[in-house]
Amino acid sequence: IIDVSNSSSPPLLGTYNTSDLAWGVTLSTDGKMAYVADGLSGLQIIDVSTGSSPTLLGTYNTSSLAWGVTLSADGQTAYVAGSWSGLQIIDVSNGSSPTLLGTYNTSGRAVGVTLSADGQVAYVADNSSGLQVIDVFNGSSPVLLGTYNTTGYADDVILSPDGQTAYVADSSSGLKIID
Repeated sequence: IIDVSNSSSPPLLGTYNTSDLAWGVTLSTDGKMAYVADGLSGLQIIDVSTGSSPTLLGTYNTSSLAWGVTLSADGQTAYVAGSWSGLQIIDVSNGSSPTLLGTYNTSGRAVGVTLSADGQVAYVADNSSGLQVIDVFNGSSPVLLGTYNTTGYADDVILSPDGQTAYVADSSSGLKIID
């Protein structure tokens, strides 16, 4: 946890040593909780309200490596890119006891994920299978809407502010911009 208010010399505020490899992180809108995609240890929920002394609140052991994570706008649901197990949708409304809502087993290896502004569509960077677009309105029964098979290995994805364009980090094939 790094204080970036002085960008020329940002000091370290605190650390939390997760039990595996931390691959992805997202923060609650109030900045009090960090959600870490922690490889073999799944989703780690860490209270960072006191930056100098973060504490583990809860965990959810995903069925495969947790690579990426994003959070719904209301902070109630975490979407984890779960490697060979695809997209994992986890209820984190009780951070000390998260529960699985649903999954969508993508065709590749899910490594990155982002959500539409309304939280109804997940965009998954699915490595060798490119971009997967998944309807997550009903978290217990996600449905594939479409795919775009990039030429490289889709490693991460973000959306434009208007939600009309996906930007995919496509490994050795560079940046892919998808309508």
